[in-house]
Amino acid sequence: MPIALGILAASGQIQGARLAGHEFAGELSLSGELRPVRGALAMALALHTRGVATKLVLPMDSAQEAALVPGGEVYGARHLLDVVRQFVPEDDKAAAPEPPDDGWARIHVTPAIAAPPYADLAEVKGHTGAKRALEIAAAGGHSLLMVGEPGSGKSMLAQRFAGLLPAMSIDEALESAAVASLGGRFATERWMCRPTSAPHHTSSAVALVGGGSPPRPGEISRAHHGVLFLDEFPTIHCFSV
Repeated sequence: MPIALGILAASGQIQGARLAGHEFAGELSLSGELRPVRGALAMALALHTRGVATKLVLPMDSAQEAALVPGGEVYGARHLLDVVRQFVPEDDKAAAPEPPDDGWARIHVTPAIAAPPYADLAEVKGHTGAKRALEIAAAGGHSLLMVGEPGSGKSMLAQRFAGLLPAMSIDEALESAAVASLGGRFATERWMCRPTSAPHHTSSAVALVGGGSPPRPGEISRAHHGVLFLDEFPTIHCFSV
């Protein structure tokens, strides 16, 4: 979308001066439909934290995500023509047919903050000592090493650790969601829910710490403000000596 708008502005089909104060992101299909992009929330959060006053224009699905950042001015569009109509000369706009009502809109999102869908530690029978260790680790923000036979319940306990942590603040939720957005994994139903990242013990260094082409966050970053569960820790290749 930004490239298409740049071509239209350079050729005089839209008013380039009116693009000032706007930021655009979106994938353009062959039909002109706008497709969502990764990192929309991260873009909005970066603009917000740097104090940049701008109007962010995104595909409709991405705009719903970016609008979670408080204080931002986010607009959603469904088609390239919906965006173009906002920047054509007034005379051309008056002569154009009336666009559909749902093609362009400012997005306001007030997410419902419900009880996060954590697995409940109360479902675990027995393991009194292990439960107590989890509670102490959660209260003090400590790491925890669990040792036991296969099938003894280590993974079951670890998957319930996030439910013992304090509720997320808005800033923590935004940072966590921004990392998930960069990886294309953000979902609004997981808003304010601490993540649990459990990479396979055969994961590569890139999968754990991030990288690749294009670069994406690794499992360690995805666990930001949440839980990083390294099952079979001694056998993880990246940490083997």
